[in-house]
Amino acid sequence: MAIENEIKESFTATEITLPDSIKLLFDLKDKFNIQDSNAHDIIKSIKIDDVESNKKRVYLYKIIKEHLNSCQRCPLYSIENHTQKVAGEGALNSPIVLIGEGPGFDEDKVGRPFVGRAGQLLTIILNKMEIRRERIYITNVIKCRPPRNRTPLQKEIKACSNNLEMELSFITPKVIIALGSVPLNYFKPGSSITRDRGQWINFGEYWIMPTFHPAYILRKQGKALNKVKWAVWQDFNKAVNKAKEMYPEYKYN
Repeated sequence: MAIENEIKESFTATEITLPDSIKLLFDLKDKFNIQDSNAHDIIKSIKIDDVESNKKRVYLYKIIKEHLNSCQRCPLYSIENHTQKVAGEGALNSPIVLIGEGPGFDEDKVGRPFVGRAGQLLTIILNKMEIRRERIYITNVIKCRPPRNRTPLQKEIKACSNNLEMELSFITPKVIIALGSVPLNYFKPGSSITRDRGQWINFGEYWIMPTFHPAYILRKQGKALNKVKWAVWQDFNKAVNKAKEMYPEYKYN
């Protein structure tokens, strides 16, 4: 790409390696002949709710998925139980991002996040809050299914962090809902989901609300189930209300 070559030529070194997110931003800039040279302004331009900006988001999502599908940073992509990588999905201009742990059996087969029983419960929660799934963004810390749906290893999380950070760098959400201990510890190592859920974490430009993963709710019964459901409902309400306060013009339905 011409603009990438110009930047490289401006350095005295014979070769430099640009971050993947910057490469994708250059790709978007060239594709749509965007005149802005500031990354912040380019990202801001894709958040507008109009036809042209939607075209940019569709194209950006396409190249994000292409980048993810070429990822070979850890062995998970080549193990027997792995069918395909599972990118996040939803609105790239959403003020809210939901982050889970990783794809399970159903997600691996379908190629979409949160489509199994836990995903169906998540959709019910969102519907009760009058939020359409496609109006927010839902993703996972890792994008390949671990063997037997085990908890991702730290080295796998680190290897896949580039993919998650790329999603967040383009979405620039106001609020992140961390579903379970894995996304919570991604942002705040050494945390406990039972201790820290419902408590705001300020992480750079993001406000993070940790809560229980929907799969955790499905394992509960009786009084314990009611207690967990109420806790998650409160956490979601805190997160959504804060996002609406910070970005009141966005429509979730």
